[in-house]
Amino acid sequence: MVKIKDIETLLAEQAIRKAVTFYSRGCDRCDVDIFKLAFHDDAEVKYGTYDGHYEKFCNDIVTGNLTLKDTSHTIINEHYNIDVNANQGTGEIYVLAFWGSEGFNYTCSGRYLDKYECRDGDWRISFRQYIYDWSRTTKYRGDDPNQIFSGLKYKGTQNKDDISYKILGKS
Repeated sequence: MVKIKDIETLLAEQAIRKAVTFYSRGCDRCDVDIFKLAFHDDAEVKYGTYDGHYEKFCNDIVTGNLTLKDTSHTIINEHYNIDVNANQGTGEIYVLAFWGSEGFNYTCSGRYLDKYECRDGDWRISFRQYIYDWSRTTKYRGDDPNQIFSGLKYKGTQNKDDISYKILGKS
């Protein structure tokens, strides 16, 4: 049977989900301040391309994403084990990421294996390891070669000019 243990566990899971979305939003908006809200100050990440302190990782990802035409990190499945009494939890988060650059579109599927901690009532990621599952690369054929999306006039941006900041604010 799947059921919620108690309201504290449900609240902890929701706080963790917020940290997970800070990661994706900060990454895609190239906003390092939002990106870093996902992590505790001493958090570590392991990606293989970089293993170490989260802050350098966040800065490097934002710098790299600014060289791309666009990015989108989509959370598609979440599994959590939370022990509110110990102020700790773990999670497996499936991610489907898309990037566009000159000449190519990239799709990558993977998982974040996370450890979470609650410190002074604040649930965040204390450790994240990325697991690569698969990827696809296709040739870029234009933003809308068949004019299917021509009526959509509100385009996202990879910076604080994105419309979301006017509606959502800084976070």
